[in-house]
Amino acid sequence: MMPLPETSAYLITCSRPGAAKRAADAILLKLYCKKGGCGNCPDCARVKNAHPDIMRLDAPKVDTLREAISFVSIKPERYKAVVIENADDMNAAAANCILKTLEQPPENTVFLLLARSRSGVPPTVASRCAAVRISAEDGAEEKIKSVLGVDAATAHVLFDLSGGFFEEACEIYRDEAFMRMRAELLEMCEKLLRQKGFAVSRYADFIESNKDRLSALFCIMQSYYRDMLVYKKTKTPELIINRDAADKIMKAAPDFTSGALSNIISIILESERRFLAPVNFRLAAEKMLFCILEENAKWKK
Repeated sequence: MMPLPETSAYLITCSRPGAAKRAADAILLKLYCKKGGCGNCPDCARVKNAHPDIMRLDAPKVDTLREAISFVSIKPERYKAVVIENADDMNAAAANCILKTLEQPPENTVFLLLARSRSGVPPTVASRCAAVRISAEDGAEEKIKSVLGVDAATAHVLFDLSGGFFEEACEIYRDEAFMRMRAELLEMCEKLLRQKGFAVSRYADFIESNKDRLSALFCIMQSYYRDMLVYKKTKTPELIINRDAADKIMKAAPDFTSGALSNIISIILESERRFLAPVNFRLAAEKMLFCILEENAKWKK
């Protein structure tokens, strides 16, 4: 049996939730596999599917954390493990609920908290966890290009979308629905600023139909307008992220002021934060689009 981990709680942070989840799964495989995480044995198969001693939570709420506390109080076969995703969404009440258990966990218990950044996690919780920071791989862009057999422009786009994580880049590349959504969204970003008037219904329809990919949608919108802003200021095509749309970006950038593009990016960032709270989705989407159009009209050259 592998020795007990040096600590009973880990805070795994990464800008890409998928990469943090893969890191947590790797820890679990090493924890439960008698061969150290081979990935092929019956123990690993149970970890990947539904292990009775592993509890996974997708939201750190008081009621689910209380369930987790009860779960770890039952003696395990080897170890008890609780994976808590979105730990940076944890409020003060949820944090207070779990503090004592993190400080004095039952024997053979491991907590894995996943978050985009340590700063979003309540300090009282973060201080009780060992920090594990997941960073992008060195040489990931070249690896994406060679392994997937894509051109340099596509590799650069996949590198940006994945945050530099090769496995995530592969998943994105193979997700045809996602790639279609991205292509339509880039076209929408261009047409939105070109249109006359303030008609936003079809754009709001598109956002609403892709609300299950909302985080990626905001990232793509930000990167498109960021590309326009950067090219306008530098006239350097190599700095464009969305290289498959570089011609359109370079052609459009001179038609808009730096102030408008900068403020549009801020509007999208603020809207992304607004969507984290319970809101009327349609109204929030339309408000963001109206604000973008108003900003563009205000600064129109």
